[in-house]
Amino acid sequence: MQNSSIASKPVTPAQRVEAAKLTLNLDGRLALNIVETAATIGVKNPITVSRLVQRGLLHPSKATRRPLFPVEEIRRFLAATV
Repeated sequence: MQNSSIASKPVTPAQRVEAAKLTLNLDGRLALNIVETAATIGVKNPITVSRLVQRGLLHPSKATRRPLFPVEEIRRFLAATV
């Protein structure tokens, strides 16, 4: 008898960003995680956000272990790079 459970495929970073786009609501949010930030600025991979941080173009809050990006910082970044 074969096992009837179906093995699920791992979720790619691009799939996480696409899912975040569908559920993202900025009402009342002060900061976003890296996946939500990628969805907000319109890139497909959170690694792109990490590269923007490394280049000094985007500045996360350093108060937590994981980067949090203030909504105002995301707005500043988008306005500065037009």
